[in-house]
Amino acid sequence: MENIERGGYIRMTRVFVMRYNKGKLPPSTITEEMKKEITEKMSEFLKDNPDVKFNGLWVNKEGIGICDWEAPDAETVRKAVEAVGSPYDEVIEVEKIL
Repeated sequence: MENIERGGYIRMTRVFVMRYNKGKLPPSTITEEMKKEITEKMSEFLKDNPDVKFNGLWVNKEGIGICDWEAPDAETVRKAVEAVGSPYDEVIEVEKIL
């Protein structure tokens, strides 16, 4: 999906960061300290990149998860995840069809 500027706005792309094997995070293993550290790093990145929106991380009991982002492109999200130091298996740009 290509970014299109219209009336001063940039159409954002939906990007998912997938965790199948690397960096599995079962909810029972995530401590408050871990959440705080990740939140601080994420806040820094988002402050420096106001065109990026983090919508959340969802994981199942085995730790397989997905992060939901809106950004100009998938590469920007890849940079965000790497800045936080979070392992991932795949960063994919998606388009809503239904």
